[in-house]
Amino acid sequence: MMKKIKKVLVALFVAVISYCSLTTTVNAVPETIQLGDTTAVPGYVAGVHFTTKTTTSGELMYCLNIHKSTARNSTAKLVGELDAGVAYIMMNGYPHKSFTGDNQKDYYITQTALWWYLDDTAGGNNLGNTFKTNGSDPNNLRPYIKDLVAKAKTAKSQGYQKTTISANISDKTLSISSDGKYYVSNEISVSSTNMSTYNVSVSGADGAIAVDSEGKSKTTFNSSEKFRVKVPVSKVDTSKVDIKVTISGTGQVYKAYEYQPTIQSQQNVTPSIITPIEEKVNTSITLNISTSKITIVKVDKATGNAIAGAKLVLKDSNGKEITSWTSTTSGHVIKNLPNGTYTVEETSAPDGYDLSKEVVKFTIDDNNREQKVKFYNEAKERVVNIIKIDKSTGNPLAGAVIVVRDASGKEVARFTSTTDPYVLTNLEDGTYTVEEVQAPAGYMRNEEKISFTIDADHVSHQITIENYPEVIVPNTNAASSILLVVLGLGIIIGGIKFVQKNAKKARI
Repeated sequence: MMKKIKKVLVALFVAVISYCSLTTTVNAVPETIQLGDTTAVPGYVAGVHFTTKTTTSGELMYCLNIHKSTARNSTAKLVGELDAGVAYIMMNGYPHKSFTGDNQKDYYITQTALWWYLDDTAGGNNLGNTFKTNGSDPNNLRPYIKDLVAKAKTAKSQGYQKTTISANISDKTLSISSDGKYYVSNEISVSSTNMSTYNVSVSGADGAIAVDSEGKSKTTFNSSEKFRVKVPVSKVDTSKVDIKVTISGTGQVYKAYEYQPTIQSQQNVTPSIITPIEEKVNTSITLNISTSKITIVKVDKATGNAIAGAKLVLKDSNGKEITSWTSTTSGHVIKNLPNGTYTVEETSAPDGYDLSKEVVKFTIDDNNREQKVKFYNEAKERVVNIIKIDKSTGNPLAGAVIVVRDASGKEVARFTSTTDPYVLTNLEDGTYTVEEVQAPAGYMRNEEKISFTIDADHVSHQITIENYPEVIVPNTNAASSILLVVLGLGIIIGGIKFVQKNAKKARI
């Protein structure tokens, strides 16, 4: 118990500046207390003697004016709050602390320290100069009394300590982790008073969590702990995200209160067990994810249609290769590139197209982090690229049987799709149709006939045929059979009842 009280006092009297919102909830302070009987205490110092005071439940009380009669066997009502110096004496006096090992002497030290403190701070005259200087002190209690008074004065000058909380971080922008799976903040340190733990909540990004130094997800941290915020890369779809981090906690401040007996001639008193005040505080910081999203599309220069099948490479400003890929009709997305200048080059052209020697350059900065880059190719001959894709995912599909016919209905090509585009070259001028005659396994056949024209103004085409996965239709044959059986039984039972009814009428 003593260790716990000491920890509270250390927190109570440390001055900290914090910017936070504050809500105070006062625990129920009794409006009245019942005073019991008293016990005489010897005059240990300069012959000053008095009695102990308790409630009817045995809780020790201390009097505030030695010149009034002892508060006992009466009701006392709450009249106000006493200052932090009185609270200090109560928290550091008897019964919370033992000075001599003798309970009676310890009570004497605490009571006289309270009167002496009130003399010095409130203009009282409870104790004379003889008591405070050279009066008899055979048990050497005066040093304990003086020390308690001096420390109480310091506590009064500081006042009741507020519960506070604040947070600090060196950089509010999250960076990507080494494995590329998370955006992670710098360490966030929290300063607080009067609390042993604090809580963290994170909002503004799907999957955002607070983690401790070991990477463990938590919502409650010890007051001395630091934490980080993590957000899955897969959950971030835009180039700018703001994340609100709220840190909150509850502390306790121990305050002393004054009670006045209903018998006016008796001394006002203060309980030795003082009531804590709960203070709920919170603060917040806003972090941000500033990423990049670059969409690179390979385009037929004549038609403006996207082209699949080109092999491309991305390099940084030093010429270092960052990534490479094969183009599709939906474009290639690259995220999380840091600020800087980049180039895109083609290493292999799509079938039917000339290799582009163009080096496309783009720059990412704080004001331009989401871009669409187009990379053009010219057809070297009349060329048609046909690719089969899953409508729901955009991924290429293999296994579809596709037929291309000319205007007369003559079949000019039949092939089974793969994940690469099928390329038709050197077609004569005219109008053609593309038709799927057999769908890939697990997909519904696309019944659309796609037409295209080859002439001087239309020398190339990029054709995409989409399929939806098959929808499984429940088997209704069994249900129909059951229904017929039920109907049949109903008819039979109805017939039996009709015959029985008629037979009964005949007997009557």
